[in-house]
Amino acid sequence: MSIRPAAVAGLFYPEDKADLYGVLTDLLPERVSENALNKLTEKPRALIVPHAGYMYSGAIAGLGYDLLRDYSGFDTIYLLGPNHREPLEGCAVPTSDYFSTPLGDIQVDHKAINTLLKNDVVIEADKVHAQEHCLEVQLPFLQYLQLNVPIVPLIIGECAAADVADIIEPLLLDPNKLVIVSTDLSHFHSYENAKKTDAHTDLKIMSADHDLKPTEACGCHALNGLLLAIKHQSLTIKKLAQCNSGDTAGAKERVVGYACYGVF
Repeated sequence: MSIRPAAVAGLFYPEDKADLYGVLTDLLPERVSENALNKLTEKPRALIVPHAGYMYSGAIAGLGYDLLRDYSGFDTIYLLGPNHREPLEGCAVPTSDYFSTPLGDIQVDHKAINTLLKNDVVIEADKVHAQEHCLEVQLPFLQYLQLNVPIVPLIIGECAAADVADIIEPLLLDPNKLVIVSTDLSHFHSYENAKKTDAHTDLKIMSADHDLKPTEACGCHALNGLLLAIKHQSLTIKKLAQCNSGDTAGAKERVVGYACYGVF
């Protein structure tokens, strides 16, 4: 049994189990249904969530994960996000049997991974996953909500939107599958310039335009694939929240943008 250990516990989120649970309780509070802006009546097919440290983007991500509070029945959760540390063409899956966080271990669905490996753009590459934070920071949210189902971690490097859409489209048709795309928006602009850039990116996301660039969303390759799949299936995108690090825990001179969406 091989375990991919937590790489960013203590950096992006607390490494102590009790502390992490407390932070997640704050990020995923029980909401009064009549006042909850994101209380929707339909089970989500996919989420688009940020992946910065919890102090920066955790509250935005929490609004997306709150959609899952009333829905169970998923048998597999597919997580897609960008490579920050290792170069990658195509998509990379791990050989690990489990991904670990301070809240415990989550099983990797190797049957699903073996199916993905039949696709020419998908390779096994543990090195790509080893220090990558974009998927790891999503896992404690799932554990806190007790969504105890196997995961399929996919790092998406340089990859055509059509190739990623080919992976995602069958998943969106299966109500027992959930797709989570991990992406932040623009990086390191001034507060006002970031707001303008991210507003334009938001319009493209809401229109399911699948030509986003890395300067607009760091997870653009995974996101473009999802957006193309959404367009093919005429699904609906709902924005839940948008801000940047200047609104949460950072200075306004050099900010990172965040947003969260549900797909139905």
